[in-house]
Amino acid sequence: MNKKYTVLIIDDKKENLKYLNEILKEEDYNVKASTDAIFAINSSKINPPHLILLDIKMPDLNGFEVCNLLKKEEKLKDIPIIFISALNDIESKLKALNIGGVDYITKPFEKEEVKARIKTQLKIFESKQTISKLLEQQDFFLKKIIHEMNTPLSIISLNIDSLESLLGPKEQFETIKASSKSLSSIYNDLYYLSKKEKRVSEPTNINLMRFLSSRMAFFDEMANVKDIDISLDIHNEFNIFMDSYELERVIDNTISNAIKYSFENSNIDIILDIEEDSYKLEIKNEGIQIADTKTIFDAYYQQKEKNVGFGLGLSIVKDICNKYKIDINVTSINNQTSFSYFFPKNLLIKEDVI
Repeated sequence: MNKKYTVLIIDDKKENLKYLNEILKEEDYNVKASTDAIFAINSSKINPPHLILLDIKMPDLNGFEVCNLLKKEEKLKDIPIIFISALNDIESKLKALNIGGVDYITKPFEKEEVKARIKTQLKIFESKQTISKLLEQQDFFLKKIIHEMNTPLSIISLNIDSLESLLGPKEQFETIKASSKSLSSIYNDLYYLSKKEKRVSEPTNINLMRFLSSRMAFFDEMANVKDIDISLDIHNEFNIFMDSYELERVIDNTISNAIKYSFENSNIDIILDIEEDSYKLEIKNEGIQIADTKTIFDAYYQQKEKNVGFGLGLSIVKDICNKYKIDINVTSINNQTSFSYFFPKNLLIKEDVI
């Protein structure tokens, strides 16, 4: 390892500190050692180590109590802790791991084992730090994309509407509108991902028939470009109590995917029904068959035959459905694909059910 790591040892036995210090110096670690747990914690707040070796049986505070204190400190909570102890029973090992330890080394120490375990945990710690930084960069990147996309999309939409009012309907305008709607759907997915941790859901009474009609109108140009007919078939009408923006992400991603993977001159059927006391929304299309219906909800999944988009839409759908306990059933046989959503009774507005 090129980076010089700092390892903190907390043990009430000075002979243990001396022995471990000699071992770690061989690996060129920067070693800090203390028999005083509170002093070690307070010092670590100022200069956090990269890894902590922590004894269990100590006076005043035992290792488990020290670990709990470390995990409460924002600066120290993610530092890997390897417990070192003469205790070799399974209960102590399980407790150490359950309260946040990453490993457990029993005394007497085997020099090479100590080195290997520390090296492994430092590599894992470094990888986690790298992932954390990448996630921060991803978050910044998403916010940047969202900011840069919003204004051009608004300008395109306004200018196309103005041109259409001056020149009348044209096929090219339909194509531009369809592309704009596709970008708008991607924008809304990215916006959801960037805000979902902080956004507060606001459930409201939603009439699904009217809601679906509005989303069908939104995707009208996208469907027209491929001569796809979208029909709404209401067997039973019902209302649900749900956040409208989150419901929109579920509906929009399902409809846009259905359009994207449908054959030209085909049909998309949107059905509302009640089957054996189950309240179902089904969206069916005729098009490219899904090879594996189990993996389509994974983030960044893309169908090989249509390597388009970011592969985020259905991951968002799954996330929202899990939140509301909405069951999803996907079938794809003989170029007929169906997405069915089954709403739990607690989401229904019972007095409005027909």
